[in-house]
Amino acid sequence: MRKLLFLFVMSLVSAAAVAQQGRPFDTTIRNEECKIYIRLNLYDKNITVPGQDVLGEVDGYFGSTQSSTKWIVVASRLIDGRTAEIEVVNDYGSEDFTATLKVNDDGTYEYKKDGGSTLKFAVRGKWQKIPGNLELVRK
Repeated sequence: MRKLLFLFVMSLVSAAAVAQQGRPFDTTIRNEECKIYIRLNLYDKNITVPGQDVLGEVDGYFGSTQSSTKWIVVASRLIDGRTAEIEVVNDYGSEDFTATLKVNDDGTYEYKKDGGSTLKFAVRGKWQKIPGNLELVRK
């Protein structure tokens, strides 16, 4: 009986791991060099931006560990299981850009800005401009 229970629990754990791998755009990813992170759920589109509850649920947001500014993912489109296009606007609504996120074979994520404004955060009174191409890893 214990063996059967053990096998059942292990099968649930492995099923949960497989299910998570099947949803690569329901995650938090980071770039430690730029000190930024992206919180996404491009499937259920149910992310609440901290301090921005008035926006309701969105596809995700970009944040910085050095700034309270957020850039909100207002629209997204899954191209395939490993690639997504996103539309992002700053928390004032004055700047926006489009970008592509891709899951690499090694499990890292590639961010590529396609057009629009530069992603930037106010850090100690200056703008920290984020490069248009970045590699991010899961939290």
